[in-house]
Amino acid sequence: MTKKPPRVTASLIAVVDALIAAPEDDPPWGLRLCEQTGYGPGTVYPLLDRLHGLGWVDWRWEDANPQGGKPRRFYTITGTGAKEYELARKARKERTLRWRPATP
Repeated sequence: MTKKPPRVTASLIAVVDALIAAPEDDPPWGLRLCEQTGYGPGTVYPLLDRLHGLGWVDWRWEDANPQGGKPRRFYTITGTGAKEYELARKARKERTLRWRPATP
């Protein structure tokens, strides 16, 4: 069964752009992505789960939280994710830029 690619929404664009922009030595965790994108956890975490299921995103748990809280899950974009995202963005742009005749 082929997995259906996600819709390219504003929240997906914001999250994936933040993942792509993140330095390799400082990957973001969920709440940092919420802060960077302006979307809440109810949007960001389900999106990250879907992207992980598609192979677009990897995650790993930190060994220990330096602030003494619960360990954080760090997220990174995969090579497949970056490639698929670029293709999805191009397809979205082409659909948006298509001329449609005015209806009478």
